[in-house]
Amino acid sequence: MNSFMTENTVRNINFDYIFNEIKPITEYGIKAKLEAKPYIKGQEADLKTEFNKIRAFIENRQRREIIDILRHIKNILETIQRARSNQVLDEVELFEIKNFLILVEKLDKVLRGISDNDIELLQLTPLPRLYEKLDPAYEKLSTFYIYDEYSQKLKEIRNKKRQIEKTVSLLKKKIKEEIQEKHSIKLNLKDEITISKSQKERIEELNKEGGLRVSGENYLNIIYKLKNTDEIDEYEKFYEELTFDEDEEEYRIRQDISGSIKKDSHILQENTKIIGQIDYLIAKANYAQKTRSVEPTITDELEITIKGGRNLKLEKTLKDKHLEYVPIDLMLNKNVVCITGANMGGKTVTLRMTGQIAAMASFGMFVPCDYAKLCLFEHIFISAGDDQSIEKGLSTFGAEIVNLKEAIKNSDRRCLILIDELAGGTNPKEGYAITKAVVNYLKNKDCITLLTTHYDNVANDKDIQNLQVKGLRLPDEADLIKIDNIGQVQKYMDYRLIEVKYSSDIPKDALKIARMAGIDGEIIKDAERFL
Repeated sequence: MNSFMTENTVRNINFDYIFNEIKPITEYGIKAKLEAKPYIKGQEADLKTEFNKIRAFIENRQRREIIDILRHIKNILETIQRARSNQVLDEVELFEIKNFLILVEKLDKVLRGISDNDIELLQLTPLPRLYEKLDPAYEKLSTFYIYDEYSQKLKEIRNKKRQIEKTVSLLKKKIKEEIQEKHSIKLNLKDEITISKSQKERIEELNKEGGLRVSGENYLNIIYKLKNTDEIDEYEKFYEELTFDEDEEEYRIRQDISGSIKKDSHILQENTKIIGQIDYLIAKANYAQKTRSVEPTITDELEITIKGGRNLKLEKTLKDKHLEYVPIDLMLNKNVVCITGANMGGKTVTLRMTGQIAAMASFGMFVPCDYAKLCLFEHIFISAGDDQSIEKGLSTFGAEIVNLKEAIKNSDRRCLILIDELAGGTNPKEGYAITKAVVNYLKNKDCITLLTTHYDNVANDKDIQNLQVKGLRLPDEADLIKIDNIGQVQKYMDYRLIEVKYSSDIPKDALKIARMAGIDGEIIKDAERFL
């Protein structure tokens, strides 16, 4: 993201918050999200296709069915890689591949039911032949084991083992019944019996029994267990040999299936990529619905038009406090637009909202407003102070200058530059001078610049658009409202923007806010003398 937006920009426009709210289900979707790149100038058609897909998922009821399928899809990339490196997959891994193929087939059927040309670009490739290889018994179940149907040899081995198990079971049952009847005892399911050492006569009797052996002993008891006959030993020896043959045959079968998976590994991997894209698209569709976001209109012209725009992070914060967010209308083009207005008037909010909406559109997301029309940028930049830089030893102004240098360097590219209260922390005379000079420099560049300032006369140029925050909506100052918390000012502030022609003076609401907060009236009166 660094070439398109710096970490400072991502943080300041709250795009990190937005990105974290996009929540794919599968590991493939998470990977697609992390690898997502912005659409830049020249990729307008590709972005419109992306929007079409999101809209299709929003409008189709099958989205819920797709989500249910995605919840069951596991990561098989490591298994695919093992098959590619000629390793023999175990039964768990083969189960994972089989289950993946079942879910791919289900997902493919659902996608084919969505009549949208752009969704058709997300075509999966079912692998019926590979699936049959993993389900030779045609059970159509999401389970896997090495079926008898894989080979006649395997079937014969297992039949012999089953016959031995049956024969040995009958022989042991007969011996057990004879011993129990002879000694009037009851062997448990493990063919064992525990005798207390106090029963000396019983112990002496059982020690003479050739069909029993001592399998355990402690200071209180002796444990006797049914003893195999020579015939049973021969059967069990043969059984072990058959088990070895069975393991060898199962290994050969797993090796054969692993080879088939290797042959189709590129298709399997491509399917994981498409699933990731689908998952990420649906995550964006879900978020669009959750935030009441709309599809923006993408234009080739250097412009941004926003109606009813919202900063999603701030809106959530205000909602949690039971406060209302005031949507903002904004029109920008190839020039510098200055936003002036009172402190606490929402200028910074508007700045960040603009960057947020532009970034969301660039990353193929619907945007939080009633309507948006904007172009694609090669770079989005914001200078809004950097606390991290301050911690590194730079002053607020120093950090601003470092950030501004990056914006100026990229101003000949098609970019969006957002500047918040430049030089607010330095000498007012010099601060005004540098702000005015930056505005004059950027107004002729191939970019859109949105700048907030508290300095007078920055926008007194016919080429510079000046937007002004309406400011405080108060009753008669004689009956001025008192507040207990500075945050309550929000209730009385009108954040809407109005265009002002060649205005030099910025509204002065600072004293009103100070009066509302309860600053001594004598101080307020004295301050008014200096205005």
